[in-house]
Amino acid sequence: MYLSWSAFYEGASDAQYFNIIIPRLLDEIIRESGRRPCDVGEFPAVEFGIGDRSFEHVAADICARKNEFHIIFVHADLGGRGQAANVAQRREQLIQIAHAMCEFDPRIAVMLSPEKEIEAWALADSAAVKAALGVNTIPGDLMPDTPAAAERLLDPKSNLNAIIRSVVRRRSSDRQILVRIAQEQSIDNLRRASSFRSFESCLREVLARTGFIE
Repeated sequence: MYLSWSAFYEGASDAQYFNIIIPRLLDEIIRESGRRPCDVGEFPAVEFGIGDRSFEHVAADICARKNEFHIIFVHADLGGRGQAANVAQRREQLIQIAHAMCEFDPRIAVMLSPEKEIEAWALADSAAVKAALGVNTIPGDLMPDTPAAAERLLDPKSNLNAIIRSVVRRRSSDRQILVRIAQEQSIDNLRRASSFRSFESCLREVLARTGFIE
């Protein structure tokens, strides 16, 4: 049995991070709760929105390639206070357009929304951040104490950039750091972040609906 997945991300750095976290999480869920042995795609079978990111174009691509994947991850950061409803509406609009075009099944869509920005998830695991940067300590109060504290940051991206500047002398790509953090992160630590728990709950519902887990 093989689980093929696809994704629509807001940006390139998002893709770099999620394309590591998603298959790691899928592997763990399938190993623990899978109905039968299953190989998980290491990368998305299709990554939508590269080039033209208009919903009409992406929805048409989803329709054209809907037989190539079992589930689709639709990403949008939650942003600031009061933005969650707008984000949910925006994500669902894409799937609704695809449904209207070709009766695409909205029940296989997994909504992916870190609190404010993906850096809130990256900062949920201090050990992973230190390992990614190759340091034992991070100066000052730049590193949030808990995943919940990381989600409360007003600007997680700025926090991560400040951490990078404080410990890395040579210029280093934020994207490279996010990749290394994603490789090192503890899934259990991520589960202490409320927006990650919401994401995983949605994912498990879709996996159960599609017959991959009990």
